[in-house]
Amino acid sequence: MSFTELVRDHNRRMSAPTLAREDVDFLSLLSEVNRRRLLEGSTRAVFPAGSIAFHPEGPRASFLLERGLARAYSSVPDGRQATVTFFHARDLIGGTALIGRPPRIYVQAVVDSTMATLDVEAVRNLAMTEIEVTVAVATHLAARVRSDFQLIAVRSLGNLRERLAYDLLDRACRSQLAVGRLEVRATHADLADSIGSSREVVSRALRDLRAARIVETAPGMVRVIDPMHLAAIVRAFVI
Repeated sequence: MSFTELVRDHNRRMSAPTLAREDVDFLSLLSEVNRRRLLEGSTRAVFPAGSIAFHPEGPRASFLLERGLARAYSSVPDGRQATVTFFHARDLIGGTALIGRPPRIYVQAVVDSTMATLDVEAVRNLAMTEIEVTVAVATHLAARVRSDFQLIAVRSLGNLRERLAYDLLDRACRSQLAVGRLEVRATHADLADSIGSSREVVSRALRDLRAARIVETAPGMVRVIDPMHLAAIVRAFVI
């Protein structure tokens, strides 16, 4: 039997993971052998909160987020930004780089985050010969599409707590890049206008977030002290 036939026979015997899960622990989709092969040549690093782990002018890259929280965003020359998605622990970042041309996005570490940088060419070659790896990447990309849809929908269809959590996290991340702190310089009325609510309702929601030690407030200012919890509130929205 030729090498190609051996590979095909092996791949036919590999079981495909279930595709219906909302959250994808990428490495759990792989056998122990393929996990080791995928991580060969990878390098691990800690990206401090507020640092840029990836920018579109750099070489193609793909990461496994082992711990922390990261934000993907697009930017235009005048400085405006749009959040594309948030990455959570055990997510694959830059899966499109393994398949084709990746989008022009930046990846920001929102909290201190540990990432394993993969050998893109090695993983791409592995995906070409191992159907299990191919399906794992496809499963991840499908989950990313769902996550992107979720982030678009939560802004208008989420409940007040979810809409406010997203608005605060989005604003705070942009502030982190500018001044190094997760803070929102806005009044309660500004936030209410942003999420389509009233100042009184937003004030009550902020009081609840403050009581849970997720944020701290001062006149014209909201400081995010637990971005992971805010991200979890946003993530709980289901479409």
